[in-house]
Amino acid sequence: MQLQTVRPMLTRQTTEPLYAQVQKLLLGRIEKQYRPGDLLPTQQQIAAETGASLITVKRALAELTKRGLVESVRGRGTVVRRVRVSDNHANISSWTDSITGLGSEPRTAWTKIVVHVPKPPVARLLGLKARQRAVRIKRLRLVDGVPLCIMTNELPLALVPDLAEKGLNQESLYTCLHERYGIRPAWADEEVIARRASPSERRLLPESTRIVVVVRRQTMLKDGTPLELAKIVAPADRYRYRVRLVAPAASDRQLASRR
Repeated sequence: MQLQTVRPMLTRQTTEPLYAQVQKLLLGRIEKQYRPGDLLPTQQQIAAETGASLITVKRALAELTKRGLVESVRGRGTVVRRVRVSDNHANISSWTDSITGLGSEPRTAWTKIVVHVPKPPVARLLGLKARQRAVRIKRLRLVDGVPLCIMTNELPLALVPDLAEKGLNQESLYTCLHERYGIRPAWADEEVIARRASPSERRLLPESTRIVVVVRRQTMLKDGTPLELAKIVAPADRYRYRVRLVAPAASDRQLASRR
């Protein structure tokens, strides 16, 4: 599907390179107007509409290609790609750090924070006694402007007593916890399942979403105190989960074989 070409003209009254301005214009269209499979205007059309040279337009498209947002298809032109997130885990890290490390831009569309008494299974995993409260953070997360996951975090209120009032001042929850409360996660257990998307999830995620991947994490402090329960719900066809597995040292294997 060929959509209308880029119309806003570039400005030279800024230190931002012209190719970056073209890239920003096209990115805005990709986020708001184009769908996967749609054709971008031709390089000549983009150059004519923006007043940029073909070299500048090619540089802008190359940057978008590097970010995985578009691809060149022989016989068609430059096509908008379906965004795919690769969540790699070799060490414990935040989702924000994982996405940033891939060269993509994580953002938050909206955040809801409430203080509540969690249900018994959640309270037990957070190490809470009866009627003790937790802070629930729910966010719709974007990658390069596209909704990619629904994220929910539950933390004991005693660890973050004013989080609901102050809110998050960082995209990364872990960065906020460290800077504001001096808290660092030490280790975590995760499980991954796949299931059908619920109606509410389909309303928030891309409309093509039918199957979702659900990543659940229980994070602990160094002394074994529960820090959080996290849940990520993402379209299965746009989310790749990778874990590095390391074989035990030879001495560990030998010791195990003697037991």
